[in-house]
Amino acid sequence: MKRRNFINTTALAGLGVASLSSFKKPEIYSSQIKITLTPWSLIRTGYGGSDPLNIDLLDYPQVAKSLGFEYIDHEIFHFPPDLNESYLDKMNEAMEAAGVQSAVMLSGGKGDLGDPDPKKRKEAFATYRYWIDVAASLNCKALRNVCGEYITVPHKEKLNYAIEGVGELGAYAASKGLDLLIENHNGYSSDPEWMIALMEGVNLENVGILGDFTNWTLERNPDTFYPDPYKGIELLAPYIRAVSAKSEHFDSKGEETTIDYKKMFSILKKAPQFVYAGVEFFGNDISRNQGALQTKTLIEKVLREIKG
Repeated sequence: MKRRNFINTTALAGLGVASLSSFKKPEIYSSQIKITLTPWSLIRTGYGGSDPLNIDLLDYPQVAKSLGFEYIDHEIFHFPPDLNESYLDKMNEAMEAAGVQSAVMLSGGKGDLGDPDPKKRKEAFATYRYWIDVAASLNCKALRNVCGEYITVPHKEKLNYAIEGVGELGAYAASKGLDLLIENHNGYSSDPEWMIALMEGVNLENVGILGDFTNWTLERNPDTFYPDPYKGIELLAPYIRAVSAKSEHFDSKGEETTIDYKKMFSILKKAPQFVYAGVEFFGNDISRNQGALQTKTLIEKVLREIKG
């Protein structure tokens, strides 16, 4: 597996954005989708956490392969705080040995690209620029970020800050050959109209959406939800390039009990740039490996059923 230079953060001049993204011009819906494993399915704490069921991060690629996955996502909180090129070499070697490839680097929670304070926006940009470099080193196709999770200023004002921050990070991601995907992750971002306005305001070819099946909390205390998650995904579909396929409980037929997967993936046929379906099992009634495998099996089943 070819390793990209983690230390060199110089922009790759002369490359057109259109040539960078792996998500463009998809083929037949069911054959273009690649099912990825999201690490939270197996590793429920950050680096150094005490959960005895966690696996070692460098074992993650081989475990994913043993469950039938050919693509894996990464999560910034699982990497050691003293992350260096040597560790990234080990991860690349582990992925190559297992025969899996990187898909999406999941970032967020370490600064807000849409913060009203320009100094904090600048700090967030520096943090996520670093993780774009890491993602490029691991041959990821995209970096996921969150923006607008907390309701602190009016929607329109927040939108203007977010357009600035996401646009700046999106341009940097393009220089590294990655797409930048913003997730509906509660707050402003769980309002599809706000997210659409963000995408249109940024207007970069490599910036899109990672659609989460369950993150639809508009406001807290008391919790107020976007009323129809299926409609939300449908509205975001033109911009969706990856999804977080959440799962927790399954019935005797292998169906997820709170999310109609067939309905969700049928709606996603309206997402022409959709490629990566990330399995994110967070249940506790069955083993983590079993939950991840059942989610993968369910996605494969519904894709067969709606093929064409």
